[in-house]
Parts: sequence; C-alpha cells; structure tokens
Amino acid sequence: MKKIMKKVLVLALTLTMVLSFASCGGNGGGDEGGEATFNIAMSSGVDSLNFFTTESSTVYNWLNFCYDSLIAYDEDYNAIPRAAKEWKASDDGLTWTFNLRDDIVFSDGEPLTSADVKWTYEHAIDSYMYSTHASGIKSIDCPDDYTVVFNCENPKPDMLYQIIPILPEHVWSEIENPLEYEPTELVGSGPFIYSSERSNDGCKTFIRNDNYWGDKAKVNVLCFTVYDNMDAMVQALKLGEVDACYSLADSQIEALKDVDGIDMNSYDTFDFEYIGYNLLDEFCAKKEIRQAIDYCTDKESIIEMSYSGLGEVAYGPVSNVGFTYEPKDKRDFNIDQANAILDAAGYKDTDGDGYREMDGKKISLELSTASERSSWQSATVNLMIENCQKAGIEIVWNPIEKTALWDKCYDGNPDWQLQIEGWGGDADPGFVLCLFQDYETSGYSGSSYQNPEFDKIYNQIVIATDEKERAKLIDEAQAILYEDCPYTYLCFGKTVQAINSDKWTGYEANSHGLFDNERIDVYVNVQPK
Repeated sequence: MKKIMKKVLVLALTLTMVLSFASCGGNGGGDEGGEATFNIAMSSGVDSLNFFTTESSTVYNWLNFCYDSLIAYDEDYNAIPRAAKEWKASDDGLTWTFNLRDDIVFSDGEPLTSADVKWTYEHAIDSYMYSTHASGIKSIDCPDDYTVVFNCENPKPDMLYQIIPILPEHVWSEIENPLEYEPTELVGSGPFIYSSERSNDGCKTFIRNDNYWGDKAKVNVLCFTVYDNMDAMVQALKLGEVDACYSLADSQIEALKDVDGIDMNSYDTFDFEYIGYNLLDEFCAKKEIRQAIDYCTDKESIIEMSYSGLGEVAYGPVSNVGFTYEPKDKRDFNIDQANAILDAAGYKDTDGDGYREMDGKKISLELSTASERSSWQSATVNLMIENCQKAGIEIVWNPIEKTALWDKCYDGNPDWQLQIEGWGGDADPGFVLCLFQDYETSGYSGSSYQNPEFDKIYNQIVIATDEKERAKLIDEAQAILYEDCPYTYLCFGKTVQAINSDKWTGYEANSHGLFDNERIDVYVNVQPK
C-alpha cells in the first residue's frame, strides 16, 4: 500500500446530527452516578477505529491512550519509556534493541510481549497513518518475551519518533482481512478502554482501565461528543454541558475570551497550510509563474484575515521548533517583483484585457478549495484573485465538496491547476518531507513533484543519526523545495482549545496544547475540582 500520512483539517468527515448525551454520561463536569466523566466536544465525526484504515487525527489520538507504544514523548518531544523501559542502538545504527516491561496486560488479560510488537510493526507498513515510520525494517527478532530487536536496512533514527500502537497479535492475527475490519471493541493495554455499549453516532466513550500498569486515570469516563457546528460547542461549554473543546475555529475566540472559568489558549501544531500547484498543468509547470504567484501571496494579511492572526508565516513544510526554514532571499509579498519575473520570462498582455498570455493563451488558473472551508478561506481566495490580477494572472475560484477535491487534486492527474489545502506532520521534523519524494514512487504531495536532488537528500535524512547533520540536511531539502516552489506555503497553523477551569484541575498543556498533541497526559491527569 502506498505510504500516506494524516492530513490536517481534512481527516474526518463532517457530520450533521442530533446529539444524544445519555450514553456519554449526561452533562459535562464531574460526578455522574458515582463516575467522574470528562466530556470533550468536537466538531467532526471520525471514520473508523481500525488501526490500519483510519485517516483521522482524532482516532490517532484515541489509539494512543487505548494502546501502549514503545516510547512516549515528554513535553519537549524527547523519547521517554512507555512499553519499552529501555533501548539502545548499535554503533552503526542498523540494530535497535528494546527491552519491554514485563507487567503490561491487554484488557482481555493477555500479557503484552515481544510477539505483539513484532506482529504490529510487520503489518503497520500496510496502514494509512503508521506506514512511513514502520518502513526500512529488514527483520524483527524476539530473543525472549520481553526483548525486541529491529534489524534495519539502513540506520533508522526515527525509531525514537514512533508512536505506533502495539496491537494484540492474538486478536488481530485471527482477523481474515484487517483492512476491511470495523472494530466494535479495542483490546488494548492503555489507560482507557473503548466502550461500544456507551457509544453511539453522536459520541465515543472510553472508560478507565483499572488494570493499567502506569498511573491510573483520575476520571472514570472520557466522552467525545460531536457537534454539528462550533458555535454550538462554545455554547455547550459556557452552559457546562461539556467540559472542554477539542478544537475551535479562530472565530470562536471572541465568544470565549471574557468568559470566567474558561481556560482558552491557542497552541502550536505540526501543520501547515499551502497553495498547491499541479506541475502537470501547462501553466503551473512554469516555475516563473509559480514564483510570481508566490510573490503575489500576502501571507501576513492572509493570516490576519483568514486565521484571526493565529498563524506564523511559513517558507517550508517543517514547523518543528529549530527546523523551520528561513530563505536568504524571501519571496515576501511584492507585486512589482512578480511582474518583473513575468516580464523577464516574456509573458505579455497583448490584447489589453489585463491578463498576460503564454503561447497565445491567457494565463488563467482555477483555484479549487473545499466548500466546507469556504467561510474563512474566502478572504484568502479573494486576496489572491486581486493580487494576481495586478500581475496579469487570472484566478478563478472553484469551491467544491471536500471528497470531490480529494478525487480531483491528486498526483498524476493533469486536470486541475491550484488548490488550497493543509498537511499535518508529527514530532519527527524529517517526517513531513516524505510528501515530496518522486510521486511516481513514494511521494504524495499532490503536485506530481519530482526532483532527484531532493530525493537524494531525503534519503540521507532518513538515515542520518547525527542530529546536527540531520538538521543541516532538512534545511537543504527545504531550500530545494522553496526554489522549486511546488507549494506556496501560507502559514503554520495554530489550534484553539478550551477547558472549564472552574470544574477541572490537574491538566497541563504543552506547546501543542491539551489534546491532539501525541501525548496522553491530560487525559490521565485531569480531575474534578
């Protein structure tokens, strides 16, 4: 299966539904029938609880507290022990040995052993979300029940960037076709257990695992309740019907900023927003046209108008602290420079209609966006239309339904031109670069991007064990991408999250927030006041 990663903002299908709170523990905030229930509002549904097929970042988050992984992250995203109590790499970086805890059991009472780790990693290569980190492993040995040895094809530094849930072999090996299986229960070893009996279409419920080997959760129940719009989520939080909001739109800040007892903040993400160019299109294949559009992109205004100021200007895809790219010669907003590039390339307006021609054809580009995002993307699109017109490029907006956008704007399809979308990376700063590998082999940027020089550097990134050398290579790779301009990077996004601080304590956010940050601390530590 082609290696693919989670997309930001496009991972879950939006649902409109009548909510039922009964199975989720009723109103938010505390003690329902002797149970401490923490109710989290979210604005979209999820696709599947299947480890192999889910495309949802929310499910990725849930699987992280339903299962153990070899390592976890501290607040700065350094690897710390979880299922593995210790590890070591060989001097050549080709062999990684992990020693497991011997006191972990799955929720059905079976112990977690090295055989479960081996089965999970050998099959994760066929998953949507975990395939990239599971690649590059030649073989896995289990010298005993609590030792796992990974023999790698090349040095594999991302072994310490691996939040891969460890599945129970005795359950999943009996499933005839895991890629078509829809779990109704999750036999896991994490601090929470999925409860199908207490879940429905409007909410997903997880109960505390009292047999968990680590710190027990302070609440009995986690409930994730789906709302059909964010205004309803905000109102529910203000009324105490829910205890927290998983993610809010920037526009919700005003509604909550002066409400007493609500702890609301914006946080960093591993995500970036971009304008993607189809390099198979006759216009977009011309680098000077792409770079001219880059100069026409007023990123500061876009962040202010479409993101309520919550974002940082991006010049590359890597948002991880210490790895962001800063070009020497930035293509910051400059209409004069855009015109100069196009003039030098010989594109002229010969018929006086205000738009340049290429080989006698007007440079007119269709910009596709997801109609579900139109309400806040309209400012970005209208600004692009206005600024590109000043450079003699026509932009025609085509908002279409999200799944139709996916079906249209993909690698190898010449029948589109521009799109606005977003991707999400993870704690490994090199991970998101896998997008830009040769699209005919491993890449999936959507732009049909190919550059052998980039591929050569990326192949060095995935095997570089020296941190300084790896950082240098990541910078070089982003420099190539900036010059080639398969994307115009708009911004690194931020997320807005909120919690009822009058009713709850014990939680602590890191730089990436309370939820959806690849950590489980808040779920385990939050408790009623």
